[in-house]
Formats: sequence, structure tokens, C-alpha cells
Amino acid sequence: MFSRRDREVYIHQGSSGSIEIVVEESQPHGCVVNEERFRYPPNNMPHVTIFGSLNYDLVVSTNRIPQGGETIHCDSFATHCGGKGANQALAVRKLSSPKTVGVRMVGRVGQDAFGQQLKAGLANAGTDVSLIEEIPGESGVAVILLERSGENRILVHAGANGTYKPEDVNLGWFTVDVQRLTDFLVIQNELPIPVVLRAIEVAYDNGIEIVYNPSPMEQSILTPEVISKISYLVVNESELAALTQEDFFGTDLADHAALVGRVKEVHVKYDFKGTVVTTFGGHGTVYSIYGSEAVFVEPFKAKQVVDTTGAGDSFLGAFVGAVAAGKSVPEAVKWGAAAGCLAVGREGAADSIPMLDEAAALVQNEQ
Repeated sequence: MFSRRDREVYIHQGSSGSIEIVVEESQPHGCVVNEERFRYPPNNMPHVTIFGSLNYDLVVSTNRIPQGGETIHCDSFATHCGGKGANQALAVRKLSSPKTVGVRMVGRVGQDAFGQQLKAGLANAGTDVSLIEEIPGESGVAVILLERSGENRILVHAGANGTYKPEDVNLGWFTVDVQRLTDFLVIQNELPIPVVLRAIEVAYDNGIEIVYNPSPMEQSILTPEVISKISYLVVNESELAALTQEDFFGTDLADHAALVGRVKEVHVKYDFKGTVVTTFGGHGTVYSIYGSEAVFVEPFKAKQVVDTTGAGDSFLGAFVGAVAAGKSVPEAVKWGAAAGCLAVGREGAADSIPMLDEAAALVQNEQ
């Protein structure tokens, strides 16, 4: 038995090996006795489960996009393992110690060469891929056309990612072993939205802390009912604008008080009692813990900016890894900022994610 927030969770294993999970209401929400004792059973480390997309990226760089019926030569072609879910799983794994935090990816790939590479990339980094299903059909693919001007066009085929149905979501995904559930669920919006909502519901009903990155933004699901189930809401500037329904046109991003005020609006608008973390790129980060003052965090200074694609996922990975390892929100935000800073100095999304020791060195140098 272990306790989570306002519920008692009992996991029984029968003689046949089947697992029965019983959830009983316990104390009022937010009141947990001996939380640490139950949250981390003896000889077990905290565990993070990422549920999301896996895509194989096909990237073409060109001077310009061809017109209809036209064939031109491109500058270069590259392939990368990607998908927001996979990138975030890789980031949590690379930016936390395997001795202190367990990381598992839940997802689907097709029975093709792309699927094999996607699973292997995560497994080689030390991520548990036992719950990445290989199903008939194609893996998710993103065809990315990059112009020298900086413009890009992206075509996405959901493939295996799009085959999920809400009834597929089950608590077994979030069960580490017969004694415990995962501690954190990390989820995004690159799966069918009804599936995302169901996963959030199942995790919340079983006391699992949810880290939600609502990207790509889907305005229709941003309701108080959904947001109230989230423990950590991690967004960027544009996602914050969608949440508050107020864009940043005319806002001076150097005005820290204005940024802090905008982030605090989320608590009011949604009666949100969790933590909001908003990244503003090179302008810094604001975190707001319910019941406390929102705080602006200065950014680390990047030596050079090569590609910002992987910065957000690197931030999230370092933040989640730090929180799972027991660090406070202020400490975790600092680690996230360091990881994001390192990522912008490299090309690619997954390829730019730094290692834990690199982030640690940058944090140490800034102290």
C-alpha cells in the first residue's frame, strides 16, 4: 500500500500473476500523512513515465521550396529520431541520473525500420522502452522542409501515434511494479486529444503527479476541469498567451513584473492550484507556485545561438528530472534554464539535448 495525495492505493498480485489495483478515498485533497515514506518505497527510486509521440524526422534543407511541378536540387538531407514525446523522454533520461530516477516511455511505432530506430535511440540512452508497442503499419513521420531564409514547412503523418483510442489507456502503463505506481506522468498534445484527456484522468484519479506541456496548443481542452488535474503546467510564451487568451503584442519582455503578472493569471483564470512554469526563451523564465509569489529567473547567457528547436524539451527534461530527484521548484527551474541554454548552441531537437554533467557544470559556474 502507498498513499498519493487524497487517495490510498493498494496493489495486489494474485497467484496467477494478475495485478489488481484498488484506489480508496483518503484524506482531503492536498493533505497527505507521511507522504515521503509512501511515495518512495524502500530500495526504489522515483519514476517518470512519458506518454507521447514518436516520429522519424526527414529533414530537407534548400535554398527555396520548389513551385508546383518543379524539381530542384536541395542543399542537404538528414534524418533524426523525434516526436515531442520521444524528445522529452530522451531529455528526462539524459538530464537525470539513472541511479536516482527511472524513466519509461509509453508510445507506439510501426513495424518498420523507422520504428526500430526510434526505439533503439531511446533504449541506447537508458530509457525503458518495454511499453513502446510495435503495431502493423507505419511509424509516425515528419517531413521538414527548411529554407535558407529560416522559413520551414512541416508535413506530419501520425502513423502509429494516431491509432490510440481512449479505451486503450490503462493503469498498467503507469505501474512500475506490484508495489507502486509511477511518480510522474509527462504528457503533451501530439496524440489524439481524447486519448490525452483520458490519460490525464487515469493518472489524476490514481494520485500520479502530472507534468503537462500543452504543445501543440489545442485551445478546446484548456478548461478549468482539465487544468485542475495538473501538478506542473510547463508552457512557453505563445502557449501562455493561449491559456490567458491575451497575446504579448506590445509587451516588453524585459519588463519582469509584467511577465510575472501574466503567469499568475493562470491561477486566477483556471482556479489552478498547481505550479506554472513559463519559458520566455532568452528573456528568462517565470515560475508561480499556488499560494506563493511568482518569481522571475534570469536566463543563462548562451555563447551562441545555433538552433532553438530543442530548447523547450531540454528545459522540460531537466526540470522534471530535478523535481523527481527531490529538488525544489526554484532549483529545478535553474536546471531547466541551464539545459535550454546549452541546447540552443547545437543543431537539432533530440541531438541538441545536453547531458546531466554539462548542465551541472553550467549551474555550478553560475553560483
